[in-house]
Amino acid sequence: MKEFTIIRGLFDTRKRQLIIDEDFLKFENKDHLEDLFTTISKNEIAGVRYGIHFIRGFEFYIGREYQIFIKNHSGKEMKISFKLFYRRKLDEKHQLFCDIVDELWKCYFDDILNQYIRQYNNDEEFNLGGIVFKDTCIQFDKKEISYSDLAIKKYSHYFMIYSKEDQYKNKMLYFLKDENAVLVSSLISLITNNVVN
Repeated sequence: MKEFTIIRGLFDTRKRQLIIDEDFLKFENKDHLEDLFTTISKNEIAGVRYGIHFIRGFEFYIGREYQIFIKNHSGKEMKISFKLFYRRKLDEKHQLFCDIVDELWKCYFDDILNQYIRQYNNDEEFNLGGIVFKDTCIQFDKKEISYSDLAIKKYSHYFMIYSKEDQYKNKMLYFLKDENAVLVSSLISLITNNVVN
C-alpha cells in the first residue's frame, strides 16, 4: 500500500490522501466530514485516462493541471487532480504525478493489460478503447489493419496507429481524452515489437 498527499490547487489547499492498495484505490475527494473518501476496488476498474491539461492565460500558458480519471463498471469516474501555476513547484508536482501513475500501473493497469494480452494470444475478439482486436487484424471506423501491417507513433500526449502500406488508414488517440488509450498504446507497442504471441 502506498499513500500520497495531494493539494489540489490555489483554492483548495487542504491536504488530501490518496491510498493505492493492491486491492483498492481510495481518494479523499469529498468535503463531508462523515464521508471524505471515494473507494474503487481493483476488480471494479473499467477505464483509465490521464495526462496534463495546460491552463492558458490571455497570451500564454500560465499553469497546468495533472489529471487522472479512473472509471468503474457502472460508469462513474474518480478524478484525481492537482494544479500548479507559473512553474511553482513544477519538479515536485511532476514527480508526484509520475509516482502516482507508476504505482497505478504496478497495482492495477499491468494486470488489466495482461488480461488483454491473454485474449490477444488466444485469438479472442475484444474491444479496447474503441478498437476491435480480431485474430488477424485490428478494426476501427470501418477500416482494418492486419497485425503485420500495423505501426505506431508515440508522442507525449497522444499516439497514432496506422497502416505501413496505406498511411490514410490511421487513428489518433489522446492519453487524457480517450478512455483506455494508455492500454491501447501499450498493447499495440507489444504487438508491433513482437513481444506478445
